[in-house]
Amino acid sequence: MKLTGIISSMLAASLCLSVLCCGCTNTNETGHTKDDDGTKTVKKLPEDEVLIISGHHNMAWGYQNSISYVMSDGSVYSSQVFFDGYPGGSDRSLTDEERLAVLRKYTLPVTTVDKDQLLRIYNKVLNIDPDAKFVYSDETACDAGTGYTKVNVKGEWVNISEDGDQNGELDDRYARKANVLIDAAFKDAYKTRKNSPGVYSGYETFIGTFECTRTPSKDTKRIITGTDDIKALEKDTGIDLRNNESFESFFGEYSSFGWCCIAVEVVTYPEYLSLDDVSADAFVVADNYVGFAYLEDPVIDVSDDVVPQKCYCHVVQLPGYNVEDYDLFLK
Repeated sequence: MKLTGIISSMLAASLCLSVLCCGCTNTNETGHTKDDDGTKTVKKLPEDEVLIISGHHNMAWGYQNSISYVMSDGSVYSSQVFFDGYPGGSDRSLTDEERLAVLRKYTLPVTTVDKDQLLRIYNKVLNIDPDAKFVYSDETACDAGTGYTKVNVKGEWVNISEDGDQNGELDDRYARKANVLIDAAFKDAYKTRKNSPGVYSGYETFIGTFECTRTPSKDTKRIITGTDDIKALEKDTGIDLRNNESFESFFGEYSSFGWCCIAVEVVTYPEYLSLDDVSADAFVVADNYVGFAYLEDPVIDVSDDVVPQKCYCHVVQLPGYNVEDYDLFLK
């Protein structure tokens, strides 16, 4: 009887220890922990990653586009464009990743999100089911555009909410919790928010680079506000914008110069570089920088040898209501 009692006590103790161990939090090889309900949690944020992208676009009245990127260190990069037109002949646009690359290269963060708030958001995002159904409401609004919030779930961008023309959300409880926390974090961060830069790519406007047939001796940067300026550019560089279909609207009774201007910059590069190598990818208007932007700067060989040069001209159509916004470009 005593032996049976000892064995029973040992089994009970073993069972109790097993239950206690099952109730503990387990840590896997990636640094994530799992609570007893299977919820993943981490104690620190990843390094140098984009965690949240939030934006809005509307083409009902001209073109409006805003986008914000929340980095894992809490910094927020943002761009915002309002443009009363949509010229034909537009070139390739920037992807979300490329637009962020331009912002990080040429601009400063507009605000920061508190890292404790961001960690709480990230722990909700880790548990989102990316295969959950996205559900829209029956209500619609005409010409309201589309606002959206998406998060990075295991390397996959997942849209968790939309508003504007239609309202909708991902049918996932962690996505709903993350969205509430994101709204609260943005509300706090926007109290110290600076003005967003404008990034004009081939989707928002016309931007192009042309090879010059003549090299101007001065005025390598110009803001063109009338047809006489276009003619002067042609005389100095040999570039004929008057017969370019993307500039037809600047001539005639209802000229686009009523709301638009043209920024140009003449640059020289070694002749071994191609037109694609030297073509600008965007035009940035920010407090710290105004001018043409490259995703990757043209690679120039460092040599003492004299290399023949070619002359090129960057051209972009920009909003013309406040041309003083481009003063920094001309300096």
